[in-house]
Amino acid sequence: MCLQSVLKEQQLALQEFLDNGQGHVSGIRTVQVEWKKDATGRWNMKELPDTSKVFKADLVLLAMGFLGPEKYLIDELSLEQDPRCNIRTTANSYHTSVPRVYAAGDCRRGQSLVVHAINEGRQAARQIDLDLAGKSLLAGPGGIIPFSYELAVGS
Repeated sequence: MCLQSVLKEQQLALQEFLDNGQGHVSGIRTVQVEWKKDATGRWNMKELPDTSKVFKADLVLLAMGFLGPEKYLIDELSLEQDPRCNIRTTANSYHTSVPRVYAAGDCRRGQSLVVHAINEGRQAARQIDLDLAGKSLLAGPGGIIPFSYELAVGS
């Protein structure tokens, strides 16, 4: 596969996928947008007139924004939410309001950097390990735990 060019555009809204007539993508039609706050302080996207543009393409990759935790999961498990509609967890842990249900990453803290989600996933795994086994060899906050044979097999 030869990648001839990569188009990276921001502040665009996708209006339409273009078809080559054989069921394959041949491009996209976009429009420029701007984000403005309304009277309540919420951000709203507004399409800018006369900015429609077609980009030819054999492959289209979309980087999508985060819109919040999945509501159906929250409802199905009766999870409590914080004032920002994220899944509520106890302070300094990943426990939710439902026993043996944990939350980490964007669903717990809101939209953030992927490195925070990775770290929270690791820390949640450590918390689950501690809760189930009473000990963990997984690294905790502050660094890596030196390996101890006694800790691994029990004393």
